[in-house]
Amino acid sequence: MPVLLVPLPGLLGGLALLVFYRPFLFAAPFAAILFVITAIFRPRLNRLPRNARAVTRQQAPQLYDVLDRLAAQTGTPKLESVVVTTGTRIAIGRIGWRYRRVLLLGLPAWVALNPQERYAVLAHATYDDQRGTHDRVLGAAEHILGELAAAVQPGALDSAGDGKLKSSEGVVVLVGQGSDDQVLHSRLVQIANAVLGPPIRGYRRLLRRLDLSGRQRREYRIDRRVAELVGSEPTARSLERLLLAGACFRALARAVRFEPGCDPLDVLRRTAAEIPDHELVRLIRVDQAQNGRTDADHPPTWQRTRLLRANPTPTTSVFAPSKDDELAAAARAAVRDYD
Repeated sequence: MPVLLVPLPGLLGGLALLVFYRPFLFAAPFAAILFVITAIFRPRLNRLPRNARAVTRQQAPQLYDVLDRLAAQTGTPKLESVVVTTGTRIAIGRIGWRYRRVLLLGLPAWVALNPQERYAVLAHATYDDQRGTHDRVLGAAEHILGELAAAVQPGALDSAGDGKLKSSEGVVVLVGQGSDDQVLHSRLVQIANAVLGPPIRGYRRLLRRLDLSGRQRREYRIDRRVAELVGSEPTARSLERLLLAGACFRALARAVRFEPGCDPLDVLRRTAAEIPDHELVRLIRVDQAQNGRTDADHPPTWQRTRLLRANPTPTTSVFAPSKDDELAAAARAAVRDYD
């Protein structure tokens, strides 16, 4: 993967210039260029969201017991930690320099599921974390290219306005024009996006296209393995009910921002409990019409549920996590820091 091979030669080349090339004044600018390239293409570490709050084994013994049982069933090491976030994902992330396996538990998705469906989602996250060297190298390259694309993409603060002249009753007015420094910054960002943006985005799309079929086949295999643990119907229902996470997240955001006197967690639970079945059916149909998927690695949700129901497996009774009060302290801390 060429993207991952750039940092090491750049670092070694810069050090070699500083040590061996003379005069030093000529070597320093070229070494600085190589160090900048190294910094741009360095592997990025995954970090926890700012409002993530850890849940200890003493706070959530039932949840950790379920995760330990699941690790034994799937043949994976036990998770090092569980953190509660206000996001809409439930997944296992590799965090920090030591790549600690941490379960990211998104509250809006968690409250939308019943215990059996929660077990299915946790099982899918566990299997999804079992990636080989090829998947991890590709994921690192995707991460680097994603940050590079975001770095050159103009944002809200990179615009100085169009500075167009408009006439009103004979008076010429300068509209939306920033300072000279802002205009220069805006032009430089636009030039960087025009020069560097297309090759970065094109290379990123090429990587996705080359490995798309392999990643999708892997997700279908994971769905079947999860169905063998809990049954095909709970697995399919868990995928469908995750579509409610967006509505629950918006309810949580409204409660935090516009209803300071209420308990956001109560609003979140009540919203998840009161969503009618016909709304879930509508979301499923909209998702199918839009060919929706959770991310680039996963096939469309409607295809996954269709295959699960076409090859049904019996529902298995499992010891699933159901006590939300175990997460209450961490959840309130995460909600307090939500902005």
